[in-house]
Amino acid sequence: MSRMIFNKLVLQGVTYKRTIKFNKDLTIISGDKTSGKSLILSLIDYCLGKSKKIDLKVQKELSENCDQIFLELTIDNETLTIKRLLKEKQNKMSVYFCAFDELDGYTQKTVDKDELMQFLMRKLNINEYKLVKHQKHSTMQELETVSFRDIFRYVYIHQHELGTHDFLSNKTTYKRYKNPHAFKLMFDLIDPDKDNLKQQLVNAKNKIEQANKEVVGLKSYLRDKDAEDYTVLWNKQGEYIADIDQRKKEKASIIQNSKSNKNNENEMYVALKKELTEIANQMSEFERQKNDYLLSVNSKKLLKQEYKYERAETDATLEINYKLIIPEQNIECPLCNSTVPHRSHDQQGVSSINTLNKIKNDLTSKIKLVTSMIENDNSIIDQLNTKILRLKKKQKILNNAVAEFTKETEVPFLSQIDSINSIVNKLSREQEIIKECLRIHHKVVEKEKLIAELEAEVKRLEGELENLKVSETYKKVVFDYLNKQYKSYMSRFKYDSSLETYIDSDTYIPYYLGSSVYDHESGGLLLCMQLSYLSAILSSKSEAYASGHPGILMLDSLSKYLGTLKKQGTTEESIEKIDVSEKDLIHDPEVYEEIYKIIIELSANHQIIIVENTPPSLVDSYTKYTFLSGERGLVNLSANEYIELN
Repeated sequence: MSRMIFNKLVLQGVTYKRTIKFNKDLTIISGDKTSGKSLILSLIDYCLGKSKKIDLKVQKELSENCDQIFLELTIDNETLTIKRLLKEKQNKMSVYFCAFDELDGYTQKTVDKDELMQFLMRKLNINEYKLVKHQKHSTMQELETVSFRDIFRYVYIHQHELGTHDFLSNKTTYKRYKNPHAFKLMFDLIDPDKDNLKQQLVNAKNKIEQANKEVVGLKSYLRDKDAEDYTVLWNKQGEYIADIDQRKKEKASIIQNSKSNKNNENEMYVALKKELTEIANQMSEFERQKNDYLLSVNSKKLLKQEYKYERAETDATLEINYKLIIPEQNIECPLCNSTVPHRSHDQQGVSSINTLNKIKNDLTSKIKLVTSMIENDNSIIDQLNTKILRLKKKQKILNNAVAEFTKETEVPFLSQIDSINSIVNKLSREQEIIKECLRIHHKVVEKEKLIAELEAEVKRLEGELENLKVSETYKKVVFDYLNKQYKSYMSRFKYDSSLETYIDSDTYIPYYLGSSVYDHESGGLLLCMQLSYLSAILSSKSEAYASGHPGILMLDSLSKYLGTLKKQGTTEESIEKIDVSEKDLIHDPEVYEEIYKIIIELSANHQIIIVENTPPSLVDSYTKYTFLSGERGLVNLSANEYIELN
């Protein structure tokens, strides 16, 4: 059963970086009002496809210091990193199939919100589900997808939803409409639609076919580069890194020992060195472009082979059509018993042959087009090779000029530094080629994982097609367990757990004394009902019921409806003032403690992240960060990791 765990959140700008790490069990983040503690949950939500952008006019410190946000997470045993920009192209996210510290060795997969939702659903082994609904102000119907964002409402409870009637975004019509379907999706309670399942099955198989072709293309590129052995490449990269570091140390030593020499290079020498540097950069850029075109040529060759194969099949079909002879038949008139010759097969045969000839001509045109594109790419590769060759000749001439110049100069260490620089540049270029090949190896692994996931999806879909009806027995077992847990938690919060306290099996929302969570008025009661409900869902995942739930919970400001807002040693000034009426407060400190005891119990099997003003001493060992208002909040310049590195 799939489970999601957040490892770290990284805020990064040109000169600022801060990493917020999370425990795998319970993480408490406490602090003052406007210190940025709630922003952490909002940024996680943002990285996972939240439509609303971060308001940088309000979050001024974030705007001034950060350009992008990274979220490193683990799903099952696979570590992923999602990047999202704060100030531009916010509708696109980048997915890296590695930990944050390994980004340099991997290529990013750029996706939009819908693609990210499909990606996360597939990683969590949840089949896509579409609803049929009427268009706004119209009798026309349309399909709407129940996505990861709908399930995530059962994971992240915003401070303005907790203890209110806006629980699970109930005040937003389209979200309220989708909540029951998201609940059913989490618990496998959906009666599958046969046509929808078949369409998903076809899509999954097509994606497998496409991914297999991409893997073949990538492996072909590696074969052309003689870079098929990952271990050899990895060892070579280590050797290059060690060699470059050693050369740089030698250079630093020479410069340090030569500080007493005050002679300066003249203008001609500086000009020569500058031109050599520009040549090296140009050669490196041309090599990069050449590699891109080589990869493009390989892909086009595969496409051309497919077109040729399709054309051969069309030719074979045409040949059969030409040879196929259907004898003429006579049809007897039922009125006069006269016979009429029937030749409709001639027209059908001609029509079929015309269609096949059109397909053949289209394929021939495509082959010519792809051939032309390959020739064009090869022509550009030849031009790049010519440019590289010219630059190498020019580089050789200038190197000779520099060598002659250094013989005349009175600065003896120049030739040593030049030699080291030349070696380092050469090693760096060769290392970049190795890194590019390693990235392609990683891309192959990424595609092979995708194929395995899609094959698992095909297996799930085929299984659902065999059993299209949700078992009523299974549904009863699920709700028996959920109600047992819900009543147990409500009892621990000192509320009556009679027959009128339950989770409704039709609306999928919690009730207390016969009234729903959207009917009661007391904020304290609503808070306890909502926590009992969420805790029952989370605990059911451990029993293999809520297989579609990510297995994580994020709660913002639990104590706002609890009379115990301040713990010993905390001043009034450091406590966030929350406008809550006296009748809504829970004054029993035992209930306050019990809430956190339940959270600690649940965190043994699930990750829970809580933002709280003044958490009780019971969870002091789980309090990972405490933010203060002003400069000591989330965006804290004294905690800038770039400064620490320097």
